[in-house]
Amino acid sequence: MNLFSSITEESFSYLVNDYGFSEPVATDGSWKTTFLYVNDQIGIEIELNYRDMDTFIFMRKLEEGNVTETQDHDQPVRKQLEDIINVEPLKSKGDSTTIEQFEKGITKKSALLKNNLDKILNTGVKVFKK
Repeated sequence: MNLFSSITEESFSYLVNDYGFSEPVATDGSWKTTFLYVNDQIGIEIELNYRDMDTFIFMRKLEEGNVTETQDHDQPVRKQLEDIINVEPLKSKGDSTTIEQFEKGITKKSALLKNNLDKILNTGVKVFKK
């Protein structure tokens, strides 16, 4: 596990400890690592994008308890957190981002999700139309 993965799992541990999400499933890909957390309502995908030196958070649609991979009638199966809460995305400086800035970006995105998660889960905000 690399330093960024450790910081990510630590920063988002509240998903497991406080909200009952599953332990994250980490997947390494080309230029990125993703962490998928799932509960009975929704999946949360954290993407560490090493090309952009940025962190992205996506809400993932579930069907029968599993993450949906295919769109149904132009309905997205994944939405970016900032689009859901209607704020301007925090952007990194791309390849001029320092390691410290990348680490700080992970914790900032974690705080953004934590500050809005109750609203997303409990107040009827519909992430995905039925």
